[in-house]
Amino acid sequence: MVASRPILRPLLGWILGALALALSVCLCFLLAPFLGGSRAFWLVAPRYLRGNSWVFGVRCELAGWEALPAGLRAGTCPAVFIGNHTSLFDPPMMIALLPCRPVFVAKRELARVPFLGWVIWLAGFIFIDRGDRHAARQSLQRATARIRAGQSIVAFPEGTRSRDGGLLPFKKGAFILAHEAGVPVVPFAIHGGPVILPKGTWRAKSGLYQITMGAPLEPSSFHDAAALRDAAEAAVRGLIALGAPPTAEIA
Repeated sequence: MVASRPILRPLLGWILGALALALSVCLCFLLAPFLGGSRAFWLVAPRYLRGNSWVFGVRCELAGWEALPAGLRAGTCPAVFIGNHTSLFDPPMMIALLPCRPVFVAKRELARVPFLGWVIWLAGFIFIDRGDRHAARQSLQRATARIRAGQSIVAFPEGTRSRDGGLLPFKKGAFILAHEAGVPVVPFAIHGGPVILPKGTWRAKSGLYQITMGAPLEPSSFHDAAALRDAAEAAVRGLIALGAPPTAEIA
């Protein structure tokens, strides 16, 4: 219930987070001419996000990462990471926890958000215009080329968050990318997101936020993107049903 959720700590978290975001974005742009936009982003963003999660009282853990192939873990072999979308904290926590430096497929509206839009543009995130099918298809084609060139991505195939934290049906876009690029799909499940910050409130609770990785799915094992999507959705549902493992790798 919203009435039982804290007020002061999340309020402090959002205020300090907004101020730190503005400073972090400025730092990224100052470093970008020397390091490049992507390297500047990955130098600053994970540190900012881990610090901000501490302010909110959120402990971050990554489970199952060491079981993935070495190339995926090192970022030398690209993949499409897909999982459930539970909270506004999902993308920041993925950035804070995943060592392979993926970029996100994000709706184009985010590019217009001051500071946030600027820095994710600098990081090279892939923007999709959902209101224009032709533009969306062109964005997916550019994304496919980037994946083939070695860039891993993260996508939330539900497209939005459910109010009760339940998994919504997956859309096909991310699986078209993986199938056309010929790269594995890595399913993951987020545990704790719906409890810490459910849809419809800003009053985040402290607690454990965990991302659990599943076994990669090779697109060559599926005759089309729809079959790959169905298998990935089943894998994510299975990871959610298993719950958070008793032990995990702490970031």
